[in-house]
Amino acid sequence: MIKYIGSKRALLPWIIDTIQSIHHQVPIRTAVDLFSGSARVGHALKSKGFYATSNDLMSYAHVLAQALVEADARTYSRERLQPILDRLQSLPPRQGWFTQDYCEKARYFQPKNGARIEAIREGLEAEAGGDPLLRAILLTSLMLAADRVDSTTGVQMAYLKRWAPVPTTTCAWSIHPC
Repeated sequence: MIKYIGSKRALLPWIIDTIQSIHHQVPIRTAVDLFSGSARVGHALKSKGFYATSNDLMSYAHVLAQALVEADARTYSRERLQPILDRLQSLPPRQGWFTQDYCEKARYFQPKNGARIEAIREGLEAEAGGDPLLRAILLTSLMLAADRVDSTTGVQMAYLKRWAPVPTTTCAWSIHPC
């Protein structure tokens, strides 16, 4: 779950209940998640069987919506994705601009985590092979994994005075849901 100011996480049960109440009175099949941000509402609507459309001005929100709302799990099954995620997970860490800017100049990530993020971010473009939805799924997996190891308090990117812990289990630092 991505830390996000303006998240509708706390409102999600109410939003879904309200839409389902309307659906019981006037059958509806489609819903729109305006200002989708983390795509949490569109994803929940999709899981309840609605055709959801999500929109947002931010590029990362578009990527999240592609992965969580637009992509079809029948096309992008765990069996198809797992080998790709395993290859990305096994890439050797790579220190470059990301590590320098976000780990050394700023303290958003520990350098060890930043180097892993950087290697995976660079490697996922080749793995996606020009497939925009696969790219979005891989980027979303990386964003979710990076969010679990960052040293910030949220989207305002205020970093903490002390580093977040380095995960001791492979599940904690994983680019796919555990």
